[in-house]
Order: sequence, then C-alpha cells, then structure tokens
Amino acid sequence: MDILLAVVLVGWMANLSTSIYAHRAVAHRALVLHPVVAHLFRCILWCSTGTSVRAWVAVHRKHHALADRQGDPHSPQRSGLWQVVFFNYFYYRRERHCPATLQRYADGPNDWFEHHIYAYPFGLLLLMGGEIALLGWLHGLGAFGLQLLWMPLCGGMINGFGHALGYRNFATRDASRNIVPFALFVAGEELHNNHHRYPGSAKFSWHWWEIDPGWLVVRGLAVLGLAKNVRVHDQPRSLAEWADLDTPFAKES
Repeated sequence: MDILLAVVLVGWMANLSTSIYAHRAVAHRALVLHPVVAHLFRCILWCSTGTSVRAWVAVHRKHHALADRQGDPHSPQRSGLWQVVFFNYFYYRRERHCPATLQRYADGPNDWFEHHIYAYPFGLLLLMGGEIALLGWLHGLGAFGLQLLWMPLCGGMINGFGHALGYRNFATRDASRNIVPFALFVAGEELHNNHHRYPGSAKFSWHWWEIDPGWLVVRGLAVLGLAKNVRVHDQPRSLAEWADLDTPFAKES
C-alpha cells in the first residue's frame, strides 16, 4: 500500500506540474506564474521525470503545428494507436534530440539552473533516494521503478487515445478527442479536443461535467496572487468574470 501511495502521489504531482507549468504556462503562455511557483513546478518535474522543459515544449509545439499530419512527433493516426500508447517515450526522445525541432519550437527557462542543474537527470536520483529513505530499500526501489513507468504511460494514453478514441466538442482540423474519466490522474489533460480548439486557454474543460483539476489549481493560484494574465478560451479574463467560467461560452466558436 505504501508503494502504491508513493507512486500515485509523486505521479500526480508530476502530471500537475507538467500540465500547469510546462504545458499551459510555458508552451501555450495561457498564464504567467509567480517565479517561486514556477521554479517549484520546474523542480518537481526535474525530480519526478528528469525532463527538460525546453525540450518538452519544443516537441509539444511541433505536435500542435503539425497535429495528425506529416511531421507530428506522436500521432496515432500516422504511427498507430498502440505504438503511441506504449512507445510514446521513444517518439518523444527521438524528437527532443532533433536540432531542427529544438531550434524552431523550444521555449522556456534558459538560465543558469537550466544549463548547470536541470540539464542533467540527477533529479531522478534524488527521488529514488527519498523514496528509499522513506520506504526502505525494497519498497523504495519498487516505488521508483513503477514511477518510471507513470509519465510515459500517461503521456502515451493522452497522445494516443486523445487522437483516436473519445468524443469531440469541436470540429478541429486534427483528430483530437476528449477522453474521460481520467482527469484526476492526468490533471485535466484528457480534455484534448477542447485544448486543441483553444490551445491558448488555461481552462481545458468546456461542459459543466468535464473536470479539469489543473484549472482549479490555476484559479487558486490566481486568487492568491501567484498567477496572472490568465487566458480562458484564448481570451484574457479578470477574476470578477470567473464566477461564470464553469459554464460554456455559447457565443464563442
């Protein structure tokens, strides 16, 4: 039970950090996070995934630019559903090492920390050490091993099922779909069709019954003054307008 709890807790924090910081804030500039909060999310990503934010952003932006067309880094429409679901990490790894992709699409922190600390995946060793210290050698290594599978599998499910199975609220030019009810595990990222319709929105949900935990956290951060310039359905919204954001904007298309 302690292994499962550790895997779910760390995995959820990794998903939330990816969704709010790397995805919504950096890749799509849907909001601006306070520097302390941004760095906290950045550190969580480093420890839980070893991922370079700039590389992740580059691959994701290329996906949006070429969604389900030639050049899409991970389209199930072109590479096959199960290939993307189970081997998404290798598609991502191949693209993140492409100089042309990084040069054209990369964005994000480019400071001393990025070049001297976060450029190296030593954060995973810190995670492993922490889990061993808390759970003991056997359970700690077990939790760490399962954690290594969490993000690749979640990414594969979103990139795979999110372009092959599910329902569509919008007729986008790609094959994006919304898949539910995985919101609590992937921070709202399963609302993929909504996101492809409004990529610059910090809010992924559209209908009242669609749950976006990442958006709830963004709203909380904004209320505390830790997030600003929040965009909803690609339009900036003030705090005073947020009372109506749990219902769809009927006039927007």
